[in-house]
Amino acid sequence: MSASTQRVIVDSNTRAPDSRGLATPADTVAEGRRRTIARSMLIGMWIWPSFVIVDAWMCFVAYAGAPFSTFLVIRVAVELLLVVVYRASRKPGQSLRVLTLGQNVAYSAAAVGIALMAMWLGGTRSPYMHGISLAALVRASVIPEPWQRAWPGFTAIALAFPVVMSVGALASPGARAEWFSTAALVVFASNYIFVLSSAVIGLVTSHNVWQAQQQVYRARRVGRYRLLAPIGKGGMGEVWLAWDLSLQRNVALKLLRVVDAAGPEMVARFEREALAASRLHSPHVIQIFDYGASEDGLYYIAMEYLNGVDLQSLVEHQGALAPARAIGFAIQACLALDVAHRHGVIHRDIKPHNLFVTSLEDGTEQVKLLDFGIVRLSEPGGNLTQTGIMVGTPTYLAPELWWGEAADELSDLYALGVTLFFLLAGRLPFESTGQSPVVSREPAPLFPGESRAAYHDLEALVRRCLAREAAHRIQSAVELHDCLLERLKDFEADSAIPTAAVEMFRRGRS
Repeated sequence: MSASTQRVIVDSNTRAPDSRGLATPADTVAEGRRRTIARSMLIGMWIWPSFVIVDAWMCFVAYAGAPFSTFLVIRVAVELLLVVVYRASRKPGQSLRVLTLGQNVAYSAAAVGIALMAMWLGGTRSPYMHGISLAALVRASVIPEPWQRAWPGFTAIALAFPVVMSVGALASPGARAEWFSTAALVVFASNYIFVLSSAVIGLVTSHNVWQAQQQVYRARRVGRYRLLAPIGKGGMGEVWLAWDLSLQRNVALKLLRVVDAAGPEMVARFEREALAASRLHSPHVIQIFDYGASEDGLYYIAMEYLNGVDLQSLVEHQGALAPARAIGFAIQACLALDVAHRHGVIHRDIKPHNLFVTSLEDGTEQVKLLDFGIVRLSEPGGNLTQTGIMVGTPTYLAPELWWGEAADELSDLYALGVTLFFLLAGRLPFESTGQSPVVSREPAPLFPGESRAAYHDLEALVRRCLAREAAHRIQSAVELHDCLLERLKDFEADSAIPTAAVEMFRRGRS
């Protein structure tokens, strides 16, 4: 499971990431709400245009002469708004406050659009106002929220029809006369009570569904851990934010349900992950607190809960990193690999997704190596992968792995070289073709057009990591660590790496 799953889902407003792209503890990235908004917009994008058929019937049959072309313009305008909010909800780092506002505006715009259509389809007596009830109920069914957050949206939906009719009365004497007609007001009230009731029912339903979800999360327990919120899913199970009832702290709980596992090999892999990570004691390796199995068939690994972002998401959000910052991250990854290799652990899936950045109290950025799900242990019974079976992420695999050789320390270093290239360039050194991307090609230039010697030296070091022949590469994590420290001197003027951090890197192996 990738490092990105460590980002917790909570029910709170989020703030923008700090200047380095890291999520702060108060900004624990409510991805669940983002996905809910995206899903609701996607559903709206399908439902909203489907009522064009009803529009056509009303304009050409029930209310012959109503401006169908105007209805189409309204449909297209609201559809474009739904698309805009949907696309925004898919962008990493987008403000949740802005997305919530966009969601409310989109549903309010749909209600206003229906009210505008109703002006040509009977005015205050129009049966078309019941379309607003549908908007309220759709919103309630796809967006569970506490009432404190939901009421502005439902209020706007409920008031759309009378507000539009009132504004229309100011411009049209005929529409104004409707408000002074007892018969018209009776029909309006008879229809509008259903709209108002739908908004109230929608608000209550949305709150109740949200509350039920929270109660389900709080009620679920695995051993001494109470599950709070889902964080993510992966090939071997799922990860939850959980509360350790004994030690009174948050943990990330990785779960594997035995009944869903593909035989004893999957369980053995899960156990091996816990064993491999627990034997590594380093500030740059995720800490394992506990491992076990519950009575109802759940294997679990309790890990430290991290606030921050994985390097893949960081580069996607910010673009290529400054050399000093990228080197600092790679140095810390070397410290993690040095500990792993000295304990006979070959990670086999080094990539930006599995390197997670957190922020220490003094502002220093700390890298943690995650996801030991496909490690190879250099001990009897340690390698659960069959001979000739290739595992890992294709674009980060060393050439010898494509040729069927076993993973070792040098293949981990090769993957770290690809990762460093990605951090520095914002792109991969080889274009993926679905087959071996590296057997017969040289990596792309890292700093095209750059003439300074420091950049040439750094690129030469990265190319040594990416050498096709393992014997020509950097030969150990310690050697790469020391070489990167030398290169860091060329970029120490970069304020992204404070002097205290450099000293920490130098002390890292002691």
